[in-house]
Amino acid sequence: MATMEEDFPRGGTEKKTTESKNVKAHEVDNLFETRETVVTKKRKVVQQDGKQKTKQQKVEREDLKLNTAATVEILHLRNLKIGTLMLGCVKEVSDFEAVVGFPSGLVGYLPICNICDSYTSILKDNLDSEDSLKEVVPLSQLLTPGMLIRCVVSSLDSIKEGHTSLKVSINPKGVNKVLSAASLKPGMTLSGCVESVEDHGFLVDIGISGTKAFLPKQSTSSKKDLNVGQYMTVLIEEVKNDGRVVRLSQDPQALGKACAETQQGWTLDTLLPGLLIQARIKRVTPHGLIVTYLSSFTGMVDFLHLDEDKASTYNTGDEVLARVLYVEPSTRHVGLSLRSHLLPPGGAVLDDISSERVSEVVQGCKMSALHYHSGALMKMPDGTTVFVHKNLTKEASEEFNPNRLLTQPEHSLRIIDYSPMERMHMGTLRRSTVNTELFRYQDVKVGQIVEGTVMDLQKHGAYVRITNHIKGLIPIIHLADVVLKNPEKIFTSGLKVKCRVLSVDAQQKKLCLTRKKALVESTLPLFLSYADAKVGRISHGFIVCVKDFGCIVRFYEDVKGLVPKAELSTEHVTNPEALFFAGQVVKAKVLDCDEEKKMLRLSFRAVTEGDVKEAQTAKFDFVVGKTVEVKVCRKVLDGLEVSIVPEEVPAFIPTVHLSDHVTNCLPLWMVLEEGDTISNLMCLSKTKKKGITLTKKPLLKACLEDDSIPKNFSELQVGMQMVGWVKNIMPYGVFVDFPYELFGLAPKAAMGDQFITDTSTVFDIGQTVVAKVTNLDEEKNRFLVSLRVSELSLSGEGSQARLIQGLKERKAIFEMMTCRGESDVLQQLSAVSLGNKLKVTVGDNREDGSVALTSDQLSEATVLVSKYHTEGVNVSPGCKLTAVVLHVDLSKSEVHVSLLPKLTAATRKKLEKDSKLTATIQYTDKDFAVVSLGDSGHLTIIPTRTHINDILNSKKFHVGSCLNVTVEEPSSEELGGLPLVECQKQNATRETQKQEQSKSKSTGLGEVMTVTVKKVKPMDVVVILPSGTTGSIHVSQIEEKPAVGSFPTSSLKVGSKVEARVIGALTVHGHKFLPISHPDFKVSLPELTLLPSKLNDADKKAIDKLSYKPGDEVICFASKFDKESQCLEVHVKPNVMGTVELLAMINKPSQANHPQTLFKLGQTISAKVVGLGTSKPFRLSLSLTGMYKLEQGVITMAKTTR
Repeated sequence: MATMEEDFPRGGTEKKTTESKNVKAHEVDNLFETRETVVTKKRKVVQQDGKQKTKQQKVEREDLKLNTAATVEILHLRNLKIGTLMLGCVKEVSDFEAVVGFPSGLVGYLPICNICDSYTSILKDNLDSEDSLKEVVPLSQLLTPGMLIRCVVSSLDSIKEGHTSLKVSINPKGVNKVLSAASLKPGMTLSGCVESVEDHGFLVDIGISGTKAFLPKQSTSSKKDLNVGQYMTVLIEEVKNDGRVVRLSQDPQALGKACAETQQGWTLDTLLPGLLIQARIKRVTPHGLIVTYLSSFTGMVDFLHLDEDKASTYNTGDEVLARVLYVEPSTRHVGLSLRSHLLPPGGAVLDDISSERVSEVVQGCKMSALHYHSGALMKMPDGTTVFVHKNLTKEASEEFNPNRLLTQPEHSLRIIDYSPMERMHMGTLRRSTVNTELFRYQDVKVGQIVEGTVMDLQKHGAYVRITNHIKGLIPIIHLADVVLKNPEKIFTSGLKVKCRVLSVDAQQKKLCLTRKKALVESTLPLFLSYADAKVGRISHGFIVCVKDFGCIVRFYEDVKGLVPKAELSTEHVTNPEALFFAGQVVKAKVLDCDEEKKMLRLSFRAVTEGDVKEAQTAKFDFVVGKTVEVKVCRKVLDGLEVSIVPEEVPAFIPTVHLSDHVTNCLPLWMVLEEGDTISNLMCLSKTKKKGITLTKKPLLKACLEDDSIPKNFSELQVGMQMVGWVKNIMPYGVFVDFPYELFGLAPKAAMGDQFITDTSTVFDIGQTVVAKVTNLDEEKNRFLVSLRVSELSLSGEGSQARLIQGLKERKAIFEMMTCRGESDVLQQLSAVSLGNKLKVTVGDNREDGSVALTSDQLSEATVLVSKYHTEGVNVSPGCKLTAVVLHVDLSKSEVHVSLLPKLTAATRKKLEKDSKLTATIQYTDKDFAVVSLGDSGHLTIIPTRTHINDILNSKKFHVGSCLNVTVEEPSSEELGGLPLVECQKQNATRETQKQEQSKSKSTGLGEVMTVTVKKVKPMDVVVILPSGTTGSIHVSQIEEKPAVGSFPTSSLKVGSKVEARVIGALTVHGHKFLPISHPDFKVSLPELTLLPSKLNDADKKAIDKLSYKPGDEVICFASKFDKESQCLEVHVKPNVMGTVELLAMINKPSQANHPQTLFKLGQTISAKVVGLGTSKPFRLSLSLTGMYKLEQGVITMAKTTR
């Protein structure tokens, strides 16, 4: 009978059971056996009562259900219940809790009060009495990371947003409560905690009432003293007095070999996690194994706990060594692991408990397996396996769709954790998590700007949720710039706040934030360490303490400094506490710093405005011409205060630098708001007083991309042409600003080709202009420039490009205003455009002759028609007419229309490219004019200035005037479908006539004479011969060996006398007669040379003979860049021209963006001959890159043509 009680301890001695009943009970214990439904023959019995039969059938169905394992799944959080036993691994240990990793990547928390009763008693004694003699051993000495521990689920509390907090206990009374003294057998392995320290060993709490467990010192693994509460896994060596006395051992070798055996009397009620067992595979499934152990118990091994090296070799009937992972008493589910790191010789302490790859985003991952009820196994490009839980394969609001996952060839995932129990990374496919910048506390940087949501307000501060994984604290003094008396009135749950990170403790998961506006918006360098606090630097900090001897200022992390009393103010301070308070934000300058001793001496009074500006921009690598992106911080009267991202360096954009078009600058300033992002800006200048200045002028940006622009006064040369902007307008001329802080004066006479009476009406402040250097005063570092269009080559073309750019800017203004404004008037204005027809009703007449109209389509806007556009139309009040839209003014909410029948009743005709039409101006402003194209019924827009320097001709561009235009594109995409036209020069048609020779005194070929310089141009010099005849000196005939990059004609001054020799004749257009009487009138001028070699050699009376071959190096002079053929035209000699193709004039791809800016008119260039032409005048094909033929191995430039 005693043997029966040992073999069947659950039966006890109270009730004897028959043999058949024992077999029945054994079958009930085998809850996890997977079996096929078997039809059994039953004996015929007398028919029983219906109710009793129904009850019996119900019990049989439940028994069948309990004994059938339908599927193999991983351990889910939803399957856990209070009392579930699990084997876990300690991941982190802090002061008051330990983080424990469990199977399937689950994470739980072990509070300090859930260790054991003895340790909890010591904690209570220390809390109740400050004089307690018992020393509290920190949790880090009781548990070490990597230790495997047996746990029991103690609580499953629901927290906000549906998350569950898993808390566990290792208290032996909870873990081993299923055991009794009678069930203890030698060879069993149990978990316990040191209850007390004795002379020869330790009393161990194994959680069994009435049992004293003793661990001799010589049987401990470390042979060292253990502390009360120390967790350990022990082996029972001897059981005495029916289990009332137990001797334990901690021998590692014995523990590693100890297997649970049938003779030890293990049942499903007493089975514990961590036991090592011999099992036999009963069935192999796609999701894992079903095994039997301890005679007839059934367990599951999910796919995460299969041995990777043997996963494909498991067969039914194989015997394997397994470790019990978890036991769910209510359902009697048992999970096992075949992972080698959990089996002997390991299984006590794990080495790999974390991974540096956590938070990493990995692209190009492939799905190797998908388990519908569990999740997916992913293979990273380096072959590492990652498990993604089913819930993390989709967004929280989406439904699980395995087909969508399987059809994607590659996935992007983020590693969110590392599970030591599986030695596997855990990942997520959720886009919201993959794309987030802040995933863990290690990702948060000190000084970073973050946004969060207030969770709770406590006495010591406000808790803020930054992300689902990161939370922070705003201390009470950092809730605002001043200390708030009633913060609960402002800080309510759900409030969005913007903060700056003061300190981060990633290990303890602590984040300290500040909401002080001065700190959050500070653009000064941050002192994140004492190494950052260089002498002379200035930064924002906050006062933490005010003393008689001064103030202590803290910055970021633990950087602190002292401001002595003498440095508090420029005036004498007697009582610092009366001027300063704790929490006050201040600007402090570093006077002295000792990094080793961490001592910092600061000053308030040494901070000046200039120092602040310099400190703000010190961290930014400023280079003139550098492209940046900014965020608008504040709008001021003359521009925008912005912050360069991502450096967060302050800068300034003057309003006049928002566009090349004056009329677009103010609307752009008006429509931009704080927080807007502006891209493609360029650094223009940096000064100590103004800081960094930026520009968005397209012409100026193109100029800054040219590395050859002068950077100081010494690089200026007469004849140079530069892009600048009007700085100041004076009665005697205008001052023009240029990059690199250069500025010159354009005298009144050099402002334009026309006679100017009033300088204030010609140009606007900030207007983009092109200027030519005409005079240098090296002593005073001053120079004069000319703005005359006749003397310039830069921006002589490109009026269409400026037109398209200006209209794009207006379109952007229009879109921003309509998107931001929800008013009815903006919606109505956005619905009409140039050329639209409206039904209007005539209203009142105005003093200026215009008439106000009303329209149902524009009920909230003002509709106006000028006096010109009412000619021949009855505009009596109340008349209903049809109008054509000419212009929409969003800033004034006005629409300008025309009532002229030739516009309202015109039918649109098809336009042909290159057709010539007469355009009539219908509406105009400073930059653009609206014109109607003959009788075609089309309206379009043209620029009012052909050249950027053109002075607006009010007579030429007034409403009603006519222009000759050529259709470039019948429907231009850049103009929104409007025709693109080009204005023609207003000259009558010229017919070819005989050329007439000038009747001036003939000049002999080879004759040497003294001539007077009349006019200096980049390509030639006009001179007056002694006879009064006008002659010309070609640029190539001035210097024998001109320096490359120089401008030879600039060496001659107007009025100077030089000796020259006649070498030929030059045919030019004459202006002696009116074009209407003598069209195409031409004259012949003498061609002269100043070259000493030709002056001294009487034999050389004519122009040089032509003898060139490929590879010859020649000196040539830039003439113009042809945009259509993409070629640079150059002059070699008066009778020798040259052509340089685009690919032969650039050395890097970026130069192809603006090739016309690479060389100036008249500039000296060195080139090599590529080929010879046959046309007249003689033309050479040249190369500026040094390469004149293609050979094997040569690296050359190329462009894509299709």
